[in-house]
Amino acid sequence: MELLLFFSLLMAYDLTLGGSDRFADLCPHPFWIAVVLMSVQYGTSHGLLAALFSSVLLLSTGGGESQYGQDAFEQLYALSIRPLTWAIAAVLLGLLQDRHRSERSNLWKAMASAETRADVIARAYENVNMAKERLEIQVAGQLKTVVSSFKAAKEMEHADPSMVLSGTRDMIRSVISPEMFSIYILDEQKLTVMVKSGWKEGNSYKEFYTSIDPIYQAIVGEKRFLMVSHHAEREILGGQGMMAGPLINRETGNISGMIKIEQLGFMDFNITSVENFKALCEWAGVSYDLARRYQLAHADSVINQDSRLYSYGFFSRQVALMTSLGRRLNFEVSLMIVRLESAEELTLEEQRQIPVLINKATAEVMRNTDMAFDYETPGFEFAVLLPATPAENMSFVLKKFDQALAQHVLAVVPRARFNMTTQTLHKAKKAKEG
Repeated sequence: MELLLFFSLLMAYDLTLGGSDRFADLCPHPFWIAVVLMSVQYGTSHGLLAALFSSVLLLSTGGGESQYGQDAFEQLYALSIRPLTWAIAAVLLGLLQDRHRSERSNLWKAMASAETRADVIARAYENVNMAKERLEIQVAGQLKTVVSSFKAAKEMEHADPSMVLSGTRDMIRSVISPEMFSIYILDEQKLTVMVKSGWKEGNSYKEFYTSIDPIYQAIVGEKRFLMVSHHAEREILGGQGMMAGPLINRETGNISGMIKIEQLGFMDFNITSVENFKALCEWAGVSYDLARRYQLAHADSVINQDSRLYSYGFFSRQVALMTSLGRRLNFEVSLMIVRLESAEELTLEEQRQIPVLINKATAEVMRNTDMAFDYETPGFEFAVLLPATPAENMSFVLKKFDQALAQHVLAVVPRARFNMTTQTLHKAKKAKEG
């Protein structure tokens, strides 16, 4: 394109304003511009092409008239000298340009290769660094897991069923590390959830199972472990989890409840985690069964030796007695229920401290006639029986107890959160006037 444009302009000038002799008398000849520029810019091939175009255009006039006394060789020399010099110049300059271009190409390739090697080395370094960090995290995690598993194992040997459940919860987190799991307790022919970890609003997981549910029949009736990896067992699970197993005491055959894993990472669902899950179910089953039998054996005791509160077994008798006295002597009987709302956020040591601290708080608020008990979930729920306390005075009692909680409980366990409700067990009759 450049050659055509250049020669077109020169030829137009030569035919209109020049002598139509292809600039034969000019020195240096204008065609040198095309030959030199094309050779320097594009190399030998383009330079020779420019020399060819220049020669054709130059000789298209017929070479001019021969001078007097010129022989054939002199005339041939006069015709060929410029095309030859153009060709030689095109070759020499073109070869230099080709050499420079080759060197530049080699340099670019070497630079690209160096950049590629640098990228490979950088990625390799990043991979090694990431592997090192993963190993550090894994080693630290294993150490932490060993320590936390040891602590959780100690809690699983506790005589309090609620502490056994807390230890089981922490052991599941340490050993299996699921994203979601739950622990159910068997009570009155029904599996009821007691511990929920990772559950969110909108989840479709059931909070209880009865004897008509396939999971209940498999866990309680057949004492089976269910895995989502088996087609038949996946049908029984029905999208409610990935693994489920009974809390079983193999020596007695007693079923205390069920552990269910709702969500588990793909890489964590393997043979090792399945075997750990089975062993954990049996371990927790034995511990909970022993703790429950211990609790039943001490159900008739008046005082809980750990918290120094009145026992839950003594609660119903005292409620019946005070209600009966209230009817006979016409005084009101009120009840305050205190529930620990943040049990899952507390450590095992903090959970163990709660009943003792509750005892201190109630001792400051209660009168001599008031009584503090373990309630339905010992360690997590407490009841305060308040004879001769009208319902209209309960707001004052709640305020005082809230202050006592802040002073004795929250000062030691700041993450503890409580929910307090009141009930009127007996309403006194108003005296008739006159």
